[in-house]
Amino acid sequence: MRYRAPACMSPFATMPQASTWELYYYRCMVKYFDYLRNRLDTSIWFIPVCISTACFALGMLILWVERHVTYSSASLQTFAMPVESARQVLSVIAGSVISVGGVSFSVTMVALTLTSGQYGPKILRHFLEDNSSKVSLGLFLGAYVYALVVLTAYSETDRPHLTVLMALLLALFAVVGFIRFIHRTATDLQADEIVERIGQRLQVSLVELASEGALRGRSCDVAAWRRAARGQRPQLIASNGQGYVQAIDYRELLKWCAEHNCRMQVRARAGDFLVNGICVFKVYGCPADAIDAAFDHLNSHVITGPIRTSVQDPEYPITQLNQLAARALSPGINDPGTAKSCVDSFSLALAYIVDRDLPGSVFMDDEGEPRLLLRFTSFDGIMKAVFAQLRQFAKSEVSVVVSLLDALCRLAQLTTRRERLQVLGFHGDLIREEIDDQALAAYDLLDIRQRHKRLRRLVQRLDCCRNA
Repeated sequence: MRYRAPACMSPFATMPQASTWELYYYRCMVKYFDYLRNRLDTSIWFIPVCISTACFALGMLILWVERHVTYSSASLQTFAMPVESARQVLSVIAGSVISVGGVSFSVTMVALTLTSGQYGPKILRHFLEDNSSKVSLGLFLGAYVYALVVLTAYSETDRPHLTVLMALLLALFAVVGFIRFIHRTATDLQADEIVERIGQRLQVSLVELASEGALRGRSCDVAAWRRAARGQRPQLIASNGQGYVQAIDYRELLKWCAEHNCRMQVRARAGDFLVNGICVFKVYGCPADAIDAAFDHLNSHVITGPIRTSVQDPEYPITQLNQLAARALSPGINDPGTAKSCVDSFSLALAYIVDRDLPGSVFMDDEGEPRLLLRFTSFDGIMKAVFAQLRQFAKSEVSVVVSLLDALCRLAQLTTRRERLQVLGFHGDLIREEIDDQALAAYDLLDIRQRHKRLRRLVQRLDCCRNA
C-alpha cells in the first residue's frame, strides 16, 4: 500500500504563487457551476457592482443620445435647463442617495447582528442569499455613479434634459427599493420566516438528491465494486487542501477511472472537514506513475472552503434548523413554538424522499463497470441527522415530543416501503425510550403513548395485510 501525500504536510506551509491559485480557482469555478452560483448568491458585492456598472454605461449612453439624437418633445423640454442648474440638481441627488445608501447598509448590519445573536451565526447565510438588500444598495450606488459620470462629462455647450430626467428616475427607484428593503427586513426577522426559508432550501436539496439526473449511472451494488477491486493493491492519495468539502466533481473522477481502467474509493464527501495530508482517495488497479502524474489533477476536483454549503450537502440545512430548534428550546429563550415549526418543516421536506429512490453509492461507467465507491447520504443518515438531535433537545418539552411523533406518523402514511417504515418506527421507539426516562405526569405521557401506538400500527400495517 502506497501513500501519495502533498510535498509539505504542514497546514502552515508556504502557499503557491497568486497566479497559480488564480488558475486553480478559475478551473474549479468553470467545472462547478453550482458552487460558483452558491458563492455569488451569498456575496454582498456582486449585485451592487453589476447595477453600478450598468448605471455607468447608462450615463454614457444617455449623454451620447442627448448630444447626437435630434427630436422634439414638449414633455422632455420641461426638464431642459442650463448646465449649472443641472449640475446643482445632480449634486443634490448624488449626495442624497449616497447618504441614504449608507443608512441602508447600516440597517443591514444591524439586522445581521440581531439575527446572529438570537438565531445563531449559521442562519446568517440565508440572509445573505436574500437579494432585496443587495438590490436596494445597488440602486443607491448606481444612482450615485450615474450622477458622477454625468457631472464630470458635462460641457458648457450642453443643454441637459434627458440626463436630468434619468437621474430623477433612478433616485425614485432607489427610494422605492429602500422602502421595500425596510419592509422585507422587518418581516425576515420573524422566526417563522427564517424557518420557512431554511426549510425551502432543504426541500430543494432533497428534491435534487432524488431527481432522475442524480439517479442516472448510480448503483447500490457495493459488492460488485468490491469484487472488481479484489486482489488489487490500493494506493492512497492525500488531500492538498484544507477546510470543509464544498463540492466534488464525481463525473470527472469517473471519467479518469474509466480512462485508466481502475477503481476508486472516495473517502470524503460534501460537508466533511479536511486537513492537509488526510487521505481522500483510494485507487485500485492503477500504475504508480499514473498516480504520481494525476495527484494535482485529482485533488483539483475537490473544492474546499472555510464554510459548508448546501450544493452537495443536504445535511447542512438540517444542521441549521437543528441549531435554530436548539436555541428555541434553551432555557434563556424557551420558545417551543419555533421548535415545532422546525419539526413541521422537517416533515414537509422529508415527505419528498420518504417513498422515492435515492442515489446509490456506486458510480457506473458507460459500459456498466463499477468505478467509484462513495460515502453518500442515505435515508437512514438523513433521518438520524434530523431526529437524533431533536430527540435530545426536546426530551423535556412534551409539546415538541408530540410534534416529533406526529411528524413520524405523517411520513409513515406516505410510504409502503418496509425498510423506510422500519427506520421511522426505530426513531419513534427511541423517542419513547427517551421519554420513559423522564419524570413526566401521567396525563402528558398519555398523548405521547397514543402517538407512539399509532406510529407502530402504521409501521406494522404491511405485516398485518400479508397475514390477513
